[in-house]
Amino acid sequence: MKKTLLLALVPFLSGCGFAFVKGPPSGWQEIQDVDALETRALIQPCTSSRTLVWVDAIAGVGGVASMFEYELAPHGGSVDENLGKLGFGLMGLAGGVGAIVGLTKVNDCRAFNARLLQERRGDEQASHEWLDDLFPLPDLGVTGLDPVFGVPINQDH
Repeated sequence: MKKTLLLALVPFLSGCGFAFVKGPPSGWQEIQDVDALETRALIQPCTSSRTLVWVDAIAGVGGVASMFEYELAPHGGSVDENLGKLGFGLMGLAGGVGAIVGLTKVNDCRAFNARLLQERRGDEQASHEWLDDLFPLPDLGVTGLDPVFGVPINQDH
């Protein structure tokens, strides 16, 4: 009875990548208009978090690991053991496939959001060069290591 209940619950333990992770709207790569991209992002938001993907991955690894917990009996095992192995194997497979599908959707969503941000900025690339203005590197000069080694950096040896 417990094994049958476990098999009935297998579809609910994994598959977050299928059910809850939303990808970007279809055809977003071909859209050139920034306003149309923003409208699509507002109407059909997508998931950029990998939390549910990790849930699927952990469920998949747990299912595969649980499948191998059963000891192999010399006579091939009882029907309950074989059903348990099958159930855990299916849970591992569903979790793995859900993680792959969910990761694909999340990566597409992140690419969609990056393109939208790039289009809003007017094709400017995100840069970290403003940090150089706030925290400039010290100018050590040509012989910056002279006190340490006693020789200038630029020697023609």
